[in-house]
Amino acid sequence: MNSLLDDLVVDEAGTYGLLLAGRPTAGGGATLELRSRLDQSLLGRVATASAGDVTKAYDLAAPAQRRWAALPPAERGAVLQRAAQLFRDRAEDLGEVIAAEMGKPIGEARTEVQKGAAILEYFAQQGYRPLGATYVTDTGEDAFTIEEPLGVVALITPWNFPFTLPIRKIAAALATGNAALFKPAGNAYLTGLAIGRTLLEAGLPGEVLAVVVGESKVIQEPLFRDPRLGGVSLTGSYPTAVAIRELLPVEVPYQAELGGKNVLVVWHDADLDEAARIIWQSAFRNNGQICTSCGRLLVHEDVHDALLERLRRDVLAQPSSTADGDYGVLSSEWEHEKIVEVIDRNRAGVTEVIQPDWGPGRLGPTVLVAPTAAELIEEEIFGPVVTFEAVASIEEAIERGNRSAYGLTAGIVTNDLAVAGRFWQGIRAGLVKINAPLTGTPYHIPLQGHGHSGVGPGEGGDASTSFFTRRKAVYLRRPTTS
Repeated sequence: MNSLLDDLVVDEAGTYGLLLAGRPTAGGGATLELRSRLDQSLLGRVATASAGDVTKAYDLAAPAQRRWAALPPAERGAVLQRAAQLFRDRAEDLGEVIAAEMGKPIGEARTEVQKGAAILEYFAQQGYRPLGATYVTDTGEDAFTIEEPLGVVALITPWNFPFTLPIRKIAAALATGNAALFKPAGNAYLTGLAIGRTLLEAGLPGEVLAVVVGESKVIQEPLFRDPRLGGVSLTGSYPTAVAIRELLPVEVPYQAELGGKNVLVVWHDADLDEAARIIWQSAFRNNGQICTSCGRLLVHEDVHDALLERLRRDVLAQPSSTADGDYGVLSSEWEHEKIVEVIDRNRAGVTEVIQPDWGPGRLGPTVLVAPTAAELIEEEIFGPVVTFEAVASIEEAIERGNRSAYGLTAGIVTNDLAVAGRFWQGIRAGLVKINAPLTGTPYHIPLQGHGHSGVGPGEGGDASTSFFTRRKAVYLRRPTTS
């Protein structure tokens, strides 16, 4: 399929395997076919992991982690720096893999690679940042804290950003001295293998990172029950987070960034052309398949009709592709059918469904006007679908926005800083944006979901460093001298 993957095959049929001890290894699980979302062509076959393969990965990773953590920060950082450059050099090849697996435009896929390289460079400097603190005591000891790696961590990532989200976890985990068992999403296996291969080429010891492609029902027990597991970082859905939590021993640190039913308020003083631009980037970028995407518009009644007319015009005129390749297809036929079923099931509960006719198998930007069903206004749809409702006051906007169990992102478009302040103080969300698209979260700024949107300390920047390390306090009473 791609020269980047040529040396990852494990048999004459061209089957891809796992990455264990730095080598492609035929897994003992089922062999799965992977097909392109762009044209349904066969991308390859993957021999997935068995329970025994997961145990072997732990056998390799546990002693290797101690050696990796003992290296000077400069050596660990140099590996991440080299990997960043390799990824940039291979952005074209990697973009092709990502686009084929996910159906996203090639431009978006290339952008993922560039962002991932920047994340690696950021965490490559982690060893030089302050860690720990010193304290004064009343009993004569010097007291200080140090940060130590968790050990072997499990990293579980989704399919919507199959490069940047794994890199964010892997870079933070490796920079702080951990070893990792990385499980990419089922329809992003090739991207996951390409990530592992490149890190190994950059000089990462093979035992420090295992790429364990496999079916959850087969590998979850050995992955989450192994006594050598030091921590789990997940980006995924709330049901997945609940299932993993039930398997974990209580003492295992757990971090999860989950979904959201993210609200964007448009106030009566907003520039409507700017508001429409922000809505478009918030709701429809990457086909709405972003955890931070806007799923719900709350528009002040004074500008409700004018903004709705702008969106109606833009949506109905939107072509299915542009010169810049702005649109791809949804990540899977199952996702497409699920979203269409949600819309069809609730058509009687909206006054209008606004969407372009892109033909069979394509779902364009969709606006659902004045919804009444809880499924539409409280549950994540995870596609290019946004609801449109009128509100009369900022208090009403906050109250409606807080009805959902989720609390990931929220935003408001307004020139009134007093109104903006009332909104960010009242809305339940881990990230609030004022006059900016909801999508796009810089890797150096922590993001912590509230409610059903997050578990643990959040992710990004110092939050990632905090999660992947544990604190140890040391009390030192200096020996007396004669």
